[in-house]
Order: sequence, then C-alpha cells, then structure tokens
Amino acid sequence: MSASACIAYVGLRFEVATDEIEALENREDNRQASARSVGLTSYWGNFGADADRYLLFIGTQVGILGPENASSVQILDQDLTAIMSDVRAKLEAAGIKGSVSLHLEWLDDA
Repeated sequence: MSASACIAYVGLRFEVATDEIEALENREDNRQASARSVGLTSYWGNFGADADRYLLFIGTQVGILGPENASSVQILDQDLTAIMSDVRAKLEAAGIKGSVSLHLEWLDDA
C-alpha cells in the first residue's frame, strides 16, 4: 500500500482506456516511446478513488507531494516558463499534439 500524493506534471494528460494498460505496464505505449526518444518522461496510474480512472502524463514531472514524498515544491516563474517551453518543443519534435499545461492530480492511496 502506498500513501496518497499529488502529482505535478508539465505537459499533456491523457485518459487511458483499459486496452492501453498492458502497453503502459510494459513501457511499450507509443506515447511513452515517443516521449523517451526526445528526453521527456511519463507517469501513469489509476487516479480513480472508488472507480478505475487511469491517466497518462507526458512531459516533465515537477513534483510529487505527499506523506511519502516532498512536502512542498517551488518553481520560479522564469523556470516554469522555461520548462513549459522545453516540453512544448520536445512534444512537437516527438509528434505528440496538445496544449502544454501544468497538471496537478490527486492520487489516492492504493
């Protein structure tokens, strides 16, 4: 069992269908592979509290907050701007479409 946490990611967030889970578990999902090829990371998991709700994040992890992780994260405005610009350019190079955002997602303990 792990503790609840808040995942902070700059990049894209995708809803994951059940038929995509095996590829994600094996790190064979096309989005994961494309992200790795340009130096981006991915994070995925079941973010549903009472019902399954799998999400995939592609971009740069800027923090994980929670009892078993960091208690705070600070990113200066110019650093956040640089991270977002870098992620945007790498996503474009990888051919992954979408609007880059700062995502904060609650992950209930499992």
